[in-house]
Amino acid sequence: MDNNQALSDLFDGSENLFSMLESLEDDRGSLLSPLEEVFSPRGSSSADLEAPASRKRMRMGDYAAAAIAVAGEGQMRMSHITVERNRRKQMNEHLSVLKSLMPCFYVKRGDQASIIGGVVEYIKELQQVLQSLEAKKQRKVYSEVLSPRPPKDKPPHQPRTPQPGSPYKPRVQQSYLSPSISPSLEPSAVFDGATDLSANSRSPVANVEVKFLGPNVLLKTISPRISGQALRIVAVLERLALEILQVDINTVDDTMLNSFTIKIGIECELSAEDLANEVQQTFS
Repeated sequence: MDNNQALSDLFDGSENLFSMLESLEDDRGSLLSPLEEVFSPRGSSSADLEAPASRKRMRMGDYAAAAIAVAGEGQMRMSHITVERNRRKQMNEHLSVLKSLMPCFYVKRGDQASIIGGVVEYIKELQQVLQSLEAKKQRKVYSEVLSPRPPKDKPPHQPRTPQPGSPYKPRVQQSYLSPSISPSLEPSAVFDGATDLSANSRSPVANVEVKFLGPNVLLKTISPRISGQALRIVAVLERLALEILQVDINTVDDTMLNSFTIKIGIECELSAEDLANEVQQTFS
């Protein structure tokens, strides 16, 4: 009886022992499961692993797009800078050409505004000269139509052969035409003949030189820079019924040089000195 009781107690103790081992095993599993979930690759799902990779790819794509955008903006900016540089270079070339085509006293400074302003002023003065010459040409045409000259019986004289009565005829020619004059000429006679063909008029403001060259007259003026002076000289020449063939306006530093080539007829009664005095009055 006592033996049976001891055996039953032993088996009951063994069951308690097994239950204790099972409880320890469960406790061990409960302790290891959080660590396994953390460190074991089987504990994390595939979605959790793919999420950081996708976010990384998205960030790299954003960086690439931003880099491309920055590069595009930089390229556009360089293109704009190149276009602006070429435009300024072309503008400077055009301004240099304009500055070389007009007298320098029309340009006070070398900046863009001064050059363009000088060009406008110069064009206005040239337009006035052109209108004056065109009006003179029209008056000449009308006068020839309304009062034509009668035909002359004698043939026209040669332009370079001054005739008796011409105010710019050299006295040397008279001595050649006169049979009573000896062939030897005095130096003073040659000088006087040259002065008949030219004249000078000087003043504190301007120097006017007139020289007859056959059928034409060369008029030169030297003066300080005076705006509109060429137009005033043209008006005087028109008033004297002289035909202007060519006009040259030049400047050297602060000095203005005007040159006029004028056509006159053989029957002109205007002397070189008279013309020089008339032009000199335009400077007063």
